[in-house]
Amino acid sequence: MSEEEEAIIEAEEIIRCQRIFLNQLNSYGGRNIGKYLSSCIVGASLEEVAEEEEEEDEARSIVELSPAKPKEGIYQIVGTVSQAESEKPDFAQEKYITPSRDELLARMTECDVIIYNITEDESQIEEATWAATALHEEMKQFEKQKVFILLSTIMTWARSKPLDPDDPEIPFTEEDYRRRKPHPNFMEHINAEKVILKLGKTNRTKFATYVVASGVQYGMEEKILHYFFKLSWLGEIPTIPFFGDGKNFVPAIHILDLAAVLQNIADHRPKVHYLVAVDESIQTLSEIVRCISRNLGPGKTQKVPKENAFLSKDLTQPQLDELLVNLRMEAVFLKENFNIKWVAQNGLVESIDQVIEEYKQSRGLQPVKICVLGPPGVGKTSIARKLCKHYKLHHITIKEVIAKAIENLEKIVAPKEVESIELEEEEEEEEEEEFGFLTCSPLPKE
Repeated sequence: MSEEEEAIIEAEEIIRCQRIFLNQLNSYGGRNIGKYLSSCIVGASLEEVAEEEEEEDEARSIVELSPAKPKEGIYQIVGTVSQAESEKPDFAQEKYITPSRDELLARMTECDVIIYNITEDESQIEEATWAATALHEEMKQFEKQKVFILLSTIMTWARSKPLDPDDPEIPFTEEDYRRRKPHPNFMEHINAEKVILKLGKTNRTKFATYVVASGVQYGMEEKILHYFFKLSWLGEIPTIPFFGDGKNFVPAIHILDLAAVLQNIADHRPKVHYLVAVDESIQTLSEIVRCISRNLGPGKTQKVPKENAFLSKDLTQPQLDELLVNLRMEAVFLKENFNIKWVAQNGLVESIDQVIEEYKQSRGLQPVKICVLGPPGVGKTSIARKLCKHYKLHHITIKEVIAKAIENLEKIVAPKEVESIELEEEEEEEEEEEFGFLTCSPLPKE
């Protein structure tokens, strides 16, 4: 059997209905990533990449491209939930409520891909390292390769020294991951990354591991940036605050683009095992907040000392650390090798209209139409005023509209009347001056 035929058979083994385990399905990341993956056909990203490669190089044989052809099948999502009362998400096949370690391991061994997200809940770090270690010990029993993906954060790079001290604008890429230095509050994250990468080196044909360093996640109902979206939407303050001088660069990625990265890893099984997942933007914190304020809120922003930021009850310490990070990063590998249908490739600022629409729909912030009817004197105006106060809307009455219209008309008409009066006075003065000139001029001599 030739190598090409073996590659075809191996690809066909992978491309079928695959089962994905995802922790905390009811979290921001679990919910959006799980929903996205549940709608993906297994191997779909491979097929589209193959088509692009075929256009670039028509000389390549059909045999070489055929392993990328997907069969019918979708990803089946199963996973844990953080709260016992949480309902099973519509996109999930099964949910597991506080399972024992033995039960959890048994469930994971039934899956082809295991994704552990440690970007939202620090308690998941220990569970993720245990899960990978337990699966590694069982890998001799695996009939086919299993993939473990640790979804980590770019905060494990937060204190990395510039690649070139003379040129701090050079971005970090996946190739620099051995030089990364974490933020002090994210030491456990980088330790988990190292454990996961080490476990994947033993026998990759049975158990392959990947680490994805995700930028600050945004989109849909929002997570960290919900603080700024909420303040802008409510309109209770004249300016939207940002912390520090706002000049720090914040690597970010739309949550659905992050889900697409995970889809590509599950499909491609790349040889590179540490990946950076950020969009192509280079945006500062002040630019992001200013954009949100301008398109959703009062349009103005205000600098707030970093010390005051830690007094906020709406943001946790890890979230503040992410907002204050200052990194330039570039996801070279996924840009060159993955097939991603980007939602916000150029960043939040360039895609703000779409991001705001997602936010409104996800949060149920759609227009409310209310008609208050009744005879005169029953309190329609009072009820309308209270409704406006509750929904934070402007209360407008017919009398106010008419009065404002008359006031505006008077402002328009009054200047014209004044101008006409001044013009008449000027004409009279000119006539007087002209008459005075004639009478005062000496008469010509006869």
